[in-house]
Amino acid sequence: MGRLDKLPPYLFSAIDAAKEKARAAGVSVVDLGVGDPDRPTPGALVEVMARAVADPAFHCYPAQRGDAGLKQAIALWLAERHGVQVDPASQVLVLVGSKEGLGHLPLTCVEEGDNVLVPDLGYPVYGQSTILAGGEPRTFSLNAEMGFLPDLDELARLMDDRTRLMFLNYPNNPTGAVAGQAFWKQVVELCRERNVILVNDAAYLEVTLDGSRPASLLRTADPLADRVIELHSLSKMFNMTGWRIAFAAGHPDVVGDLARVKESIDSGVFSAIQATAAHALGESFTGLLDEVMSAYPERRKVMVDALTTAGFEVFDSAATFYVWCRVPGDEMSVDFCSRALEEIGVVVTPGPGFGSGGEGWFRISLTASDEDVAEGARRIGAWR
Repeated sequence: MGRLDKLPPYLFSAIDAAKEKARAAGVSVVDLGVGDPDRPTPGALVEVMARAVADPAFHCYPAQRGDAGLKQAIALWLAERHGVQVDPASQVLVLVGSKEGLGHLPLTCVEEGDNVLVPDLGYPVYGQSTILAGGEPRTFSLNAEMGFLPDLDELARLMDDRTRLMFLNYPNNPTGAVAGQAFWKQVVELCRERNVILVNDAAYLEVTLDGSRPASLLRTADPLADRVIELHSLSKMFNMTGWRIAFAAGHPDVVGDLARVKESIDSGVFSAIQATAAHALGESFTGLLDEVMSAYPERRKVMVDALTTAGFEVFDSAATFYVWCRVPGDEMSVDFCSRALEEIGVVVTPGPGFGSGGEGWFRISLTASDEDVAEGARRIGAWR
């Protein structure tokens, strides 16, 4: 069987097809499926971008591993925001979105017969990129009883001398679970003992609805000594999903190997976007982040209040812009979500799209308008 044949269907492609079919049938659809912010990029960043686009200096190929100005801004931001010290030249890499970096990481170290530990529940790209690199995804479970954190004993049992990477994602998509420094310390020690590269997909690290600040893997690990890498995305921080700008930071060898793969595949991020990202991570960061995040606490409250009143079980979390909810009764997740679209015109994401461990759960995104979130909450609450 070829590698492409081993890839499962991409979840959101199927959801998009179902949405279009419903709309074509005249259904008034409320889309709470995909996590794509409904609000525009802050105007201040658009203004920076407009000036940069007009500057001929930015019309050439960008620096392959990222412009020096942005990498310096990233290093300063990590130090001030998370207390992490990295060398911008050797420990920071600019990415064409964090998905690109996640997709390329297995190519840095995985050979035929190697394996990679991926969470079940998790972003499908972790396993898909492992397959495309010729490796075997080995899944470990995340369940509600442990707050959707992995069992360290299970991780240890799954590792062998051909385990090359382990993917984690905290704050977690789809559940909203958060990992603390004590957890990171234990996982770093395990990966150090087993010589496994530890990856944290930190796309939602800044997406918190109560003002808290989840722990960065890099704050606990020593990114000069430990083989760790953390990927951050500006997509969620600043409503920049379409801009495709992110960065990785971590051990120099791990970052450097990812850079070597990228040099063979892409030519970097448009320098005008990098200049805008540097501005966003600078002195204006807190104000911009507060502006973007201001919509989500009330949206979550509206949704969770409606769900709990109707008797749904909701996982308690103030991180990410998702609500993770248990399917009532014994109905399968896909059947429940299909009925939600057919009977009340609401798109929600079935849990098994993130792994078999998601059976019995579904995910609601809060990235629709205030009106759509309220209408979706009303429809689901009344339907229940």
